[in-house]
Amino acid sequence: MPRISMWNKNKTNDYRFHDRTIREQFHVGGTGALVHKYIGPEDQPVNGNPSTPDYQNDGLINETTIQDLLFLENRDRKYDQDIYEMRGVYNISDNDFDLTQFGLFLTNDTLYMTFHLNEMIETLGRKLMNGDVLELPHLIDEYGLDADTPPIPKFYTVSDGNRGGEGFSATWWPHIWRVKLEPITDSQEFDGILGQGADDGSMANIFSTFSAEMDITNAIVDSATQDDPIGGGTALTTHLHNYVDAEGFSWDAGETIDTGGNFPSQPNQGNFFIRTDFQPNRLFVYRDSRWVRLYDNIDDRTWSDRTFNASTFVNNTTEDVASGIFYPSRQDISEVIPPRADYDDTRLIGEGVIGVQEDLENITNILPPTIAIWNANFSA
Repeated sequence: MPRISMWNKNKTNDYRFHDRTIREQFHVGGTGALVHKYIGPEDQPVNGNPSTPDYQNDGLINETTIQDLLFLENRDRKYDQDIYEMRGVYNISDNDFDLTQFGLFLTNDTLYMTFHLNEMIETLGRKLMNGDVLELPHLIDEYGLDADTPPIPKFYTVSDGNRGGEGFSATWWPHIWRVKLEPITDSQEFDGILGQGADDGSMANIFSTFSAEMDITNAIVDSATQDDPIGGGTALTTHLHNYVDAEGFSWDAGETIDTGGNFPSQPNQGNFFIRTDFQPNRLFVYRDSRWVRLYDNIDDRTWSDRTFNASTFVNNTTEDVASGIFYPSRQDISEVIPPRADYDDTRLIGEGVIGVQEDLENITNILPPTIAIWNANFSA
């Protein structure tokens, strides 16, 4: 009597029986999935760049072709004009916002869908791979807020694929292909499916935020044109007090602000006053029972002076004199404290090394004069 074994290196009738049963299960309980098959990158012109080879003349454009060898990406993807229908199964879950970490993340929008392996090979000619796009008809949104907007389909792109662990039968042969699906975005990679946002009637124009973003941009441009009709960055001066332009025209936007070296004795709420004894002159406003500082008149100072509190120290370009030699006041720390050479045999004296005082004098000799003077005073 032969030994009983479920495993056989050949796909026997047992394997085919299980495969037909599993295929029937997908047809009975699975949902329809429309597959947009990725067939490789778009033809690109020859530019002599080694990172973007000329595959067109070589006739090597297929799913395994890499458009950009430098960044290892296929930005311009080409999809088959035919759409393939298959049956798949996945677990439906609610889309919730994840509030357990910083930011706001939408969880459960990633699907793990399984397909019958042999039926997939018969339909597509290969397995589902990265770049393929699936449209799930049962997730179409038919009830949009805009009555004129057509139903919005739901697209997912395949980001990973492998044999599903639940798809191995008792004969140890696989029957199921499991893919990871993520929602597609209105990006360059999927222009072959969604179209260009600027094209009227394309899915990218209808379903994405392209139209709303363009309306916002156009509104900003129109507002800027209204504020600056001449163009070229014309300065707006109507809000400046007593401004005199290059042609001598004076703008009077209000009454003159009082100035002086002392505050008024009986101010009213909201009164402005410029203290001329401050350098630069300082503008105050009277609020409640105190004068609140508003601005300083520092138009003659540079941007860095207005930004950095220690600008006079950081940008110190003056020079100091030491021993009749001029040295810049601002010095790199690598120049102020130079590295010290290791001791050698010539620095050893008798029973020990050079004394502390002599060692200090040698250090003083290698320092810049400004530091040397300080060091001598410290030692004294």
